[in-house]
Amino acid sequence: MAEQKTPRATANRSTTPVSERFKEYISSGWAERTTPLPAPRPVAPFAAARRERISALHPGARLIIPAGPAKQRSNDTDYAYRAHSAFAHLTGWGSDSVPGSVLVLEPRSGDAPDRGHVATLYFREAAGRDSDEFYANPEIGEFWTGPRPTLAHVAAELGLATRGLGELDDVLATADRTTLLVRDADPGITARVDGARLLTIDPADLTGAPEEGDAALARELSELRLVKDAYEIDQMRLAIAATRQGFDDVVADRDEIVAHARGERLVEGTFNRRARAEGNAVGYDTIAASGPHACILHWTRNDGPVVPGNLILIDAGIELDSYYTADITRT
Repeated sequence: MAEQKTPRATANRSTTPVSERFKEYISSGWAERTTPLPAPRPVAPFAAARRERISALHPGARLIIPAGPAKQRSNDTDYAYRAHSAFAHLTGWGSDSVPGSVLVLEPRSGDAPDRGHVATLYFREAAGRDSDEFYANPEIGEFWTGPRPTLAHVAAELGLATRGLGELDDVLATADRTTLLVRDADPGITARVDGARLLTIDPADLTGAPEEGDAALARELSELRLVKDAYEIDQMRLAIAATRQGFDDVVADRDEIVAHARGERLVEGTFNRRARAEGNAVGYDTIAASGPHACILHWTRNDGPVVPGNLILIDAGIELDSYYTADITRT
């Protein structure tokens, strides 16, 4: 990939030690890792079938499906990361996705119209503790955010060929009119693909703009998710069961909730605790609307009291690590 910018947390100051002595010190003394290859995830064959379905719709076209970058919240903190839904659906990689990853379906060579695609997952693989990244990059360094998986680890889990993110450069640089892209996933990749495609388009040929193909791909990927396979149905049932537990937790905490001046916040917190325990997070901001707030359909400020005898509207759902979620509304 292109040369990395200075990490944003240190872009306006020089606070990172640069001496070789410090680098040697900070990278030494760590416990050895044991990284046996994991078994394939149950979702792997289902994700492979989904890729085959989208492949059949676009013979001969290169398909690029980014996970998307992390989004900055403030200074050196990001919002909780969530990969693009199309990426998660086609890879089976959910809440533990590495930000900035990209799935590429490359058409197989040959003359047969149904030759299909080779799927490759590009991501920023684990870096060694002897690298500057380990301690000097608070955005992605292991010392700051924890270790990333190896290429072999992800390949074994997802049943996909994997490559380092740096190898994606050649793919993006050779994008042309046969390249289709999920445009809204990663603005940086969209800009690079658009730039490469412009170099291959004859200005006199205004038919079939690449963006039209991108829109068709987005629509097909969305429609692909409408019909659920057996794995998805099971995940949705698990999400519903977890969500019901969250509502039961709220009922169990009733006395504490009504005793607090901002009881709506306690409703939200109780439910969110269950969401983090059983899944990835809440599927959407929890609505805990009591008393006069109960007639506001999307009340998410949740800063009012819960008074005995008043109506309370709770609309909440738990999202699993696989990104499947439930939606239960109760009054």
